[in-house]
Amino acid sequence: MVPRTKRATTPATFAPPTPPEAPAEAELATAIKASGAYVERVFTELELLDLDAPHARFVRCEFSRVQLTAAKMRGGSFVDVRFADCDLSGADFHEASFVRVEFRNCRMAGVNGSDSELGHVRFTGCKLDGANLRFAVLGHVRADECSLVEVDALEATLQSVALRDCDLTEIDLTKTTISGLDLRGSRFEVLRGVAGLRGVTIGADQVIPYALAVFAETAVRVQPDELDE
Repeated sequence: MVPRTKRATTPATFAPPTPPEAPAEAELATAIKASGAYVERVFTELELLDLDAPHARFVRCEFSRVQLTAAKMRGGSFVDVRFADCDLSGADFHEASFVRVEFRNCRMAGVNGSDSELGHVRFTGCKLDGANLRFAVLGHVRADECSLVEVDALEATLQSVALRDCDLTEIDLTKTTISGLDLRGSRFEVLRGVAGLRGVTIGADQVIPYALAVFAETAVRVQPDELDE
């Protein structure tokens, strides 16, 4: 995991996140309890709406087509876990920990990941519009072809994070601490907090949109030169 520090020293490498370790002998599970521990379990085709299970722990588990809308899983621990085609919209993962976790084709609009820690986490084809990542710590995290519209990452720590081919419209990166952020291929017509960012990688085709975002935030005006009479 990435240490909770506001001064990153590790150089950015953008190496792919380490994938989760698959369960060796997984058993089917149908329920989740508060503070429960689940090792090598498979959750599939379940409706666990409004689940209230804070501090639950999952190791080498798989979730497939599980409805976890508005689930309360604050302080949860997820190690070597895969989520595929799940609905996590509005789920509460405040102060949760994710290590070697994959999210694929998941609906995660409005998810609360504030003060959470994500190490070696990958998102593919997910919808995270309006997600709360305030004060979160992300290390070796990659998102591909995801929607991150209006994500709030105020004062988050980003170390070797890649958001590739994503929609970053109105994402808020105000006061984030960055040691490597790759935005190549992503759209960011409106990018909040851009004026204070350092260590960002963009593509050649993104130079003008990125510059315009900086100009807009710093109130720069471009006017034609006036000739002296």
